[in-house]
Amino acid sequence: MSLRTRLFLLVSGTVVPLVALALVLGGLLVNHERETFRRGAMDRNRAFMSAVDAEIHGHVTTLQALSAFRSIAAKDLPAIHDAARRVLATQPNWEELMLSAPDGRKLVDGTHAYGEPLAPDPDLVSLLLAVNKRAPVAGSIVYRPQAGKYGVDVRLPIIRDGSVVYVLTAVVDPLQFQRLIEAQDLPHGWVSGLVDRTGHFIARVPALSGSELASESFLNEASRGLEGWYRGFTKEGRDTFTGYRTSEESGWTVGLGIPAPIVLAAARRALWVLVIGTAIALAAAFAFAWWMSRRITAPIAALAADARALGRGADAPPAAEASAIEEVRDVATALHEAGAAVRERETLREREQAALKAADRAKDEFLAMLGHELRNPLSAISTAARVINAAAPGSPMDRQARAIVERQSRQMTRLIEDLLDISRLTMGKVRLRTERFDLAQLAENLVQTWKDSARISAARVSLTTAPVWIDADRARIEQVLANLLDNANKFTPADKAIVVAVRAEGDGALLEVSDEGDGIAADMLERIFELFVQGPQGPERRDGGLGLGLALVRRLVQMHGGTIEAKSAGPGLGSTFSVRLPASAAPGTRVERADAGPGAQRRALRVFLVEDNADSRDMVQAVLELAGHEVHPFASGDAVVAEARRRMPDAIVLDIGLPGVDGYEVARRVRADPATRSATLVALTGYGLAEDERRAHEAGFDVHFTKPVDPEGLLKALADAVPRPCVEPTAVLGD
Repeated sequence: MSLRTRLFLLVSGTVVPLVALALVLGGLLVNHERETFRRGAMDRNRAFMSAVDAEIHGHVTTLQALSAFRSIAAKDLPAIHDAARRVLATQPNWEELMLSAPDGRKLVDGTHAYGEPLAPDPDLVSLLLAVNKRAPVAGSIVYRPQAGKYGVDVRLPIIRDGSVVYVLTAVVDPLQFQRLIEAQDLPHGWVSGLVDRTGHFIARVPALSGSELASESFLNEASRGLEGWYRGFTKEGRDTFTGYRTSEESGWTVGLGIPAPIVLAAARRALWVLVIGTAIALAAAFAFAWWMSRRITAPIAALAADARALGRGADAPPAAEASAIEEVRDVATALHEAGAAVRERETLREREQAALKAADRAKDEFLAMLGHELRNPLSAISTAARVINAAAPGSPMDRQARAIVERQSRQMTRLIEDLLDISRLTMGKVRLRTERFDLAQLAENLVQTWKDSARISAARVSLTTAPVWIDADRARIEQVLANLLDNANKFTPADKAIVVAVRAEGDGALLEVSDEGDGIAADMLERIFELFVQGPQGPERRDGGLGLGLALVRRLVQMHGGTIEAKSAGPGLGSTFSVRLPASAAPGTRVERADAGPGAQRRALRVFLVEDNADSRDMVQAVLELAGHEVHPFASGDAVVAEARRRMPDAIVLDIGLPGVDGYEVARRVRADPATRSATLVALTGYGLAEDERRAHEAGFDVHFTKPVDPEGLLKALADAVPRPCVEPTAVLGD
């Protein structure tokens, strides 16, 4: 669908509701005009009928005054006749004045001599109605042959002793009511008429004979209620809106007919104005939409041409930038900028491809390095295992082979732990467990441990420390120092010195590891902390590593809110690594760590060992038994709970990934059983993420170890978790 079509649809969608609103308003206006005429007609009818009722009431009042004459009370008919003639002479609107018996017989007629024969009353219906109602009654219009014209009876019953004795009747000239209608001065074409109970006209404009009945539509509508409004046709066939009103006193009905064209004319004029105005507005809107669409589509077509030109790599200024429409100019400028960005992106893409190729080469080099670093200790371990099998137990060759296995196992463990730590740090899954401790004491303990275990020569390492306290994760800061110390040890010849320094610096703590080793080239000082980046290494290097240690150090330091910096005067001139951490106030009392050393006493425990890997189970069992513990091994977790209830172990060392029932479920069952819930639960698993540790503690484990486990750490955890009186074990691994 083209933009022009959409503009027309937009205009239509905007104007159509306005047209609908105009039509609704037109309809409301028509109804309002009709209602105005209806209210006016009904008000006229009520006023006119009030005047008619007043005229009739005046006639009744005169008759009531006449009924009080003594002659009527004395039933003196000649005297009544004389009185009637005198009263008749004073009433110009009366044609006759009669006194009748209740059965309708005329007794006195003021227009005739007394004693003359009198014609029968032509409107006995109204006379009998007056007798029955015992109240004044206005009769119907009837033709009076003796008078030669029409008249209307107004009757008053005379009651004596509870009975109607006479009916006094005044025959009123209909012209009286005709004059009332004419006095309204109705506009030309309007119709008004007064009809009696029988539907005959008493008076009408335009005039009709009293023998004429009102139109059928009028009579039908009038029979429905005392007043109303309808559209119908008059006796002459004129289309009118007619309002009517019926008197409750006389039973007569007045109607006022207004020609339909007059009622509808004003509304139709307003409606035509709305229609014509709407048509003009629509025409103007569509003309504007057509004009505006030309103003928009031309620049957009130019934009399309510019876009195609940019797609071909053209660098010409966009033609649409000269458009009068600001948005089109903005799009044109954006297209021009996008073209430049596309060209820049192409350049960046070429650079990224080169970087990806370099990264691919680095990956291949890393995998080759990883294979080399893993094969070396595996080869040494494999060879040492054969020597152990062949050599005499306790011989120098046997001891040397066992030391090689232990040393190379530690090397492989360090490589794997570095890889796992980098992965956890990259994914943000490392959580710090902070505590306040003396950084100098931590450095002293770590260096002393390395010296005691012969991981580093005691003569080549010197310490310069001053107490400085920090809030940090003790294990992670120890890992930072260990990596820096290990790095210095690898890159420093045996006859060169290594210095570890700890001191306060401003409001922070400074940890420095300096060496007199290979040094770092200037272009490598920043890159040395990136993953898998190492300095040049010759084939004589025995332990090159994976290039993970310094990257791990920087990320751990940054997590503690600190910084690390490398300095070197150049290759062969040594290097210095400076770690700066936020310092804390020293606590009131220095708290020493109560770590259990190799010679600490441990209580012999009954331990359940659950591990599905036979080799791992045998080795852990050997470590625990050498430490003096009573070990019961299991290959699965199915029978552990029942056996624990029978043997009541002090601790259960439990693998997580077991066949059948996993370690989490075994831990939950042990904790749920009152007989076994006091046992210490140690998780020994290959799952080492923070989420895995959280799940282990939720399942009920006291301690969580990630494989490969440090034997001393496992033995210490068992000793710390079961605070009972200690005894001297028979043997301790590493003593």
